[in-house]
Amino acid sequence: MLPPTTRLPSIKAIASTPSDELRESIESIRKIFNPPVRASRRRRAAQDETDFEALRSDPFERTYVITWLTALVSRYSEYVDERLLADASALLAICAGTACAGVITRLLSFQSACGQLSIQLRDVPLDNHDYGSVGAQTWGGACVMAEMIAEEPGRFGLPVEGGDGSRPFRILELGAGTGLVSLTIAELYRRMAEEGRVTPPVVEVVATDFYPTVLDNLAANIANNGFHDDDDNANSRVRLRHCALDWSTFASSVPSPPLDEPFDMIFGADIVYEEKHAVWIKECLAKLLPRGPLPGAIAPTTPFFHLIIPLRATHTFESGTIETVFGGGEEGDSEEDLVIHSREMITCEETECGKEEEVVYALYRIGWVRL
Repeated sequence: MLPPTTRLPSIKAIASTPSDELRESIESIRKIFNPPVRASRRRRAAQDETDFEALRSDPFERTYVITWLTALVSRYSEYVDERLLADASALLAICAGTACAGVITRLLSFQSACGQLSIQLRDVPLDNHDYGSVGAQTWGGACVMAEMIAEEPGRFGLPVEGGDGSRPFRILELGAGTGLVSLTIAELYRRMAEEGRVTPPVVEVVATDFYPTVLDNLAANIANNGFHDDDDNANSRVRLRHCALDWSTFASSVPSPPLDEPFDMIFGADIVYEEKHAVWIKECLAKLLPRGPLPGAIAPTTPFFHLIIPLRATHTFESGTIETVFGGGEEGDSEEDLVIHSREMITCEETECGKEEEVVYALYRIGWVRL
């Protein structure tokens, strides 16, 4: 992998460089500064990530890339290829935001019926003294779920029409981390409203997590994508906010807004990595997931909890707790229980030091049943 100082055309030569060559140059920058998330759906090239990390952390190379992209965008704004300039502008924002050691800004794109959805995310480095900081990084399961939601929202029971509903369609994400799933849902509905072909429902998305460092990063990602927690505009059809949620104490607490009312749909991605997580999640769902469509609901949407987890050999026991906890109560335990309604296996590719491997995810649909 050639460094940008060697690979890119000189700044003076940008105006005379063919569009195809400029696109290749932008793509080479993207590989360094907008790396894909491990074990996501996208196909990975068999390239040792160490090379990219070295270039990404080199301040001289990063400064040169920022200067080169700035020249392309500012000096040649009359360039006929608007898509090329848009890509260059997006990469410039990413590279400029990667100034802190270990911080990675990603631009993730997903295809939808409303066109391409672009989500900008900031991942912050792991804190060895804070295990909960894993939530401040984007994991493969969130990418897989976000991509599937963008492609086919109806598959998850997300309504695409229903502007006359008497209340917002409420969506909750547990363990939101960087907020990718919540941001994808919110961006999808925002694009629906802007497009105007249908009248989408008013949507309220609540992204939750527990750890302060994760919540701070989540708030930044929400704001960087044009959503604001304090947006009480009654005319806004899409509202996205974040708040703290402690799974371990929620069942015994008196929740405050926005967690004081149930949700029409709940999502979770890559959130089971400790033995007690499945039990705590079930206790939260008992209060947050209704047993049937809520009054004033848009269409007869059955409330479900959609959960995706990786089936890794290193976390066999933890992932197995989902099957145990949501396997169905024994006769006489209660009249209703939260159980697995369906399970789908999804295979993704992962490259580790040039070696192609497969990562399998389990996508669960969990809801209430009468025993």
